[in-house]
Amino acid sequence: PKPLCGGCGAKVGPDTLDNALADLRSVARDDVRNLPGDDAAILTFGSARQVISTDHLRAFWSDPWLMARIAAVHAANDVLAMGAEPQAALAQITLPPMTEAMQAAWLTEILDGANGIFTAENIALAGGHTSVGSELTIGFTVTGIVAKKPLALDGAAPGDALILTAPLGSGTVLAAEMEGKAQGDDVARVLSALSAPRGAIARALSPFANAMTDVTGFGLAGHLSRMADASGLSCEIALDDLPIFDGAEELAAKGVRSTIWAANRAAVEATLPETPRAALLFDPQTAGGFLAAVPSDKASHALAACSEAGAEARVIGTMTPRTSVTLTCR
Repeated sequence: PKPLCGGCGAKVGPDTLDNALADLRSVARDDVRNLPGDDAAILTFGSARQVISTDHLRAFWSDPWLMARIAAVHAANDVLAMGAEPQAALAQITLPPMTEAMQAAWLTEILDGANGIFTAENIALAGGHTSVGSELTIGFTVTGIVAKKPLALDGAAPGDALILTAPLGSGTVLAAEMEGKAQGDDVARVLSALSAPRGAIARALSPFANAMTDVTGFGLAGHLSRMADASGLSCEIALDDLPIFDGAEELAAKGVRSTIWAANRAAVEATLPETPRAALLFDPQTAGGFLAAVPSDKASHALAACSEAGAEARVIGTMTPRTSVTLTCR
């Protein structure tokens, strides 16, 4: 059997998660907003608003320092996608069985790697919890402060341009690496991208956005369809305009798929060609890029701002009036 993917490739599928949450009756509070699909919950304290989110990753790389950086980027992205300024983080770390000396060494590397990201984003690493389990898992709960209305999924409007700030295909490249099929240079480029801080990019894009999210385990199609559903819209993607990691499309053509791919595809009502590039719409992205719905007359300004922040952002599609199919392509 193929190895089980790590990172966001190890997530529970979207339909399974939605079904489990459908009958949940949590306490309703006026000072807590937690809409399905939003990247973070919104907490209110009088006129002040804070967002809070949590994420963890099953390790897919043997270097705990690098894995911690990727997990820290991944967790911070949820707060940044809400248009918030990150504030504090709590760590949740599960180490595999090892000697106490090795535990201390690994924890030192993990905390150093994560703190490098958090320092760059002005996030205080305020505490956490450790345990021992069967394999390395690293996660963080991150809070942020919102100075204006938070960016949720439900704000997109018909005609909005869809802007994506990072390439797709990391899940496919990493799945191929586990099978010994990926090129080393392609894997290195993915790891470098996944471990780079994103705060400057989020701050550049969010002022232009009507709605924004980060593309993670459910793939671009999954997260875009949730934005469309929340906004009462559909969307159209230009497949030729999608940014793709080197090697990903070739690997997809060979049938390489992440563990969660089939569940991601089944969860989206989409009319798409059966091509390798279209398959990457359902590829899970660990520490993926930001996806924003931006008024069309502001799209060029948003792209310029992202470029100044270091992102090769692209317009990849458009929000359209609601139809029976959530996602189509041209």
